[in-house]
Amino acid sequence: MGRRMRSAATTAGLWLLVLGSLLALWGGLLPPRTELLIPGPPEDGILPHPPGSSGPKSAPRFPQPPLLARDARGGSLKTFRSLLTLAAGVDGPPRQPRDKRRRHVPARRPRLEERPVVHGGIFWSPGLEEQVPRGFSEAQAAAWLETVRGARVVALERGGCGRSSNRLALFPDGTRACVRYGINPEQIQGEALSYYLARLLGLQRHVPPLALARVEARGAQWAQVQEELRAAHWTEGSVVSLTSWLPNLTDVVVPAPWRSEDGHLRPLRAAGDELANRSQAELVDLVQWTDLILFDYLTANFDRLVSNLFSLQWDPRVMQRATSNLHRGPGGALVFLDNEAGLVHGYRVAGMWDKYNEPLLQSVCVFRERTARRVLDLHRGQDAAARLLRLYQHQEPRFPELAELADPHAQLLQRRLDFLAKHILHCKAKYGRRPGT
Repeated sequence: MGRRMRSAATTAGLWLLVLGSLLALWGGLLPPRTELLIPGPPEDGILPHPPGSSGPKSAPRFPQPPLLARDARGGSLKTFRSLLTLAAGVDGPPRQPRDKRRRHVPARRPRLEERPVVHGGIFWSPGLEEQVPRGFSEAQAAAWLETVRGARVVALERGGCGRSSNRLALFPDGTRACVRYGINPEQIQGEALSYYLARLLGLQRHVPPLALARVEARGAQWAQVQEELRAAHWTEGSVVSLTSWLPNLTDVVVPAPWRSEDGHLRPLRAAGDELANRSQAELVDLVQWTDLILFDYLTANFDRLVSNLFSLQWDPRVMQRATSNLHRGPGGALVFLDNEAGLVHGYRVAGMWDKYNEPLLQSVCVFRERTARRVLDLHRGQDAAARLLRLYQHQEPRFPELAELADPHAQLLQRRLDFLAKHILHCKAKYGRRPGT
């Protein structure tokens, strides 16, 4: 009896041993309970918790992987922890060893000098335009005009304002203005009209604000400078222009890469390599130069870059010297000074100078987009002279004291705008790019 009981106990022990081994083996094949996978979190982002637990668990920190699959070698299922490791490095290829995973490196934002210089084939890029110094703001111009119109001149000095007949005027609050006296009235008229044309074109930031005044020896404005007026030999009743005086102006030379060996200017276009390897400062200057070339063509101004081109026939190094009536302001912007040759006197002698002005314009096929849009708008409206006249009348109280733009000159202004508009459209047809190309 005792022997049978010992045998039964031994058999039971063996069964328990086998059952324990099977349970241990089964436990090794399954992942722990806390690592069991579900297809994915519900829409509210909260995982369901097992019965009897203390509460809901927060949403997982990593994306839920798919249901576990068996190893290709026929072994056990991969553990959830190993897939979490992969999920944490989702930028690497799946199942790639940790030490061989590639790290994600975000795309480097190109520096300004690496961004496109031109967009649409013919327009300076917005990023480049943002670098152009602002020049005269609307607020500054308005404040200056309010100060000098009708204000008393306390001093009138020689020098600092161009021709010997010009003077530097000082006002009670310290404001200074260049007073330009024209040899004939059309010079002052041309300078005033050029300023308001610059405003129509959106180029007023490069042209000093301007006001007109009448020379009256007995007038309140000039009462303190009677002796200086007599020394200037200004004719009583003459209309003069007052323009903002700028300190610390510097000379401007045509950018070196733009000049050819013989002193002439190379074409400016995006299609070739004319804009390649330019420094940022050169490109910013060229944006302003292209505006200047358009402006001088429209006003038929021969007393700036065109006069330098004319002088090349006997002075091959003229382009290496300062450009007439062009300076750099304290903030870095180019300043278009002394525009009295424009529109009136310039139109009178346009036939003499257009053999330089037109080729210079046609060599440029890159434009500031907003300037080109203004030109095209004035071309479509066919009313440039009328719009110029309205602006001039509205902004300048002494407008009636100078003659209006004569009809032949008004027609010439429109023809020059039409010529410029056709040139821009020609450049667009030849070098422009469709969106996405």
